[in-house]
Amino acid sequence: MELRVLRYFTAVVDEGSITDAAKVLHVTQPTLSRQLAQLEQEMGAPLFTRGRTGIELTDRGAVLNRYARDILELADKAEEEVAMPVSSVTGTVHIGAGETRAFSILATACARVRKRYPSITFDVHDGTSADLKEHFARGFYDFLLDCDSGENAEFNQLVLPVRDVWGVVMRQDDPLVMLDKVHAGDLLDHSLITPPQGFSRALRHWAGSERAHLERQIVCNHWLPLNAKHLVSAGIGVMLTYGGLIGEEGSSDGLCFRPLSPRVEATHKVLWRKVMPTKPMQAFIDELTLLCE
Repeated sequence: MELRVLRYFTAVVDEGSITDAAKVLHVTQPTLSRQLAQLEQEMGAPLFTRGRTGIELTDRGAVLNRYARDILELADKAEEEVAMPVSSVTGTVHIGAGETRAFSILATACARVRKRYPSITFDVHDGTSADLKEHFARGFYDFLLDCDSGENAEFNQLVLPVRDVWGVVMRQDDPLVMLDKVHAGDLLDHSLITPPQGFSRALRHWAGSERAHLERQIVCNHWLPLNAKHLVSAGIGVMLTYGGLIGEEGSSDGLCFRPLSPRVEATHKVLWRKVMPTKPMQAFIDELTLLCE
């Protein structure tokens, strides 16, 4: 399986037709059709169905599409790092990060690196720790901002000097606004919007004997709090999330944040693999270490 053929394959998926993909790739349509036929023969199964509206992926094709994009992304990243001039500090630092106030430390480190080495750029991927960690372990990111997921002895790690406080985001007309802090029992009659893992270890401890009842109240999972705030605004439910993102005093989003009681805090770390870092990675590590001292 050649990288060139995988690029042909993903181009056809993106364009929806062999004719359009051939134009984008600057190859003839017969050449592209022949390459795709050979790929299907190599895979031992049809990858496309051809209908009136264009080309659609088969189930096998969808699987290959997912892996092909991962393979091509890693290949591009490897080419980028190998081609980096030995005498200069240039290149891209890839970071996976969830939404948290702790990212402000990484942002400051990025700014300091850029000031010293203007040729270094950054590529930030947003998402949940679980999804990002899988891709990080497979080499897609140089660094991972790990949001309170426990031990990570297989990686280098730097604990950030910022702790997030868990709480509840609600509309301003919700009775919970009258409370200074929210106990588990205060949510028994509320629909809940929670992170994809639901009640994490820390939240399970906070919920105590009310946990089973509260888990039945979950009506939606949120992956990114800044998107989920629209669900709260629409009246779907109240959201469990970190403070400092939504509903803070003086904000104009029409929402309010109240911390949990007993207090629940999250500790965050930056992880990187135990291999020789590239020069851009080392520059980022140096600045991040200074900020965390």
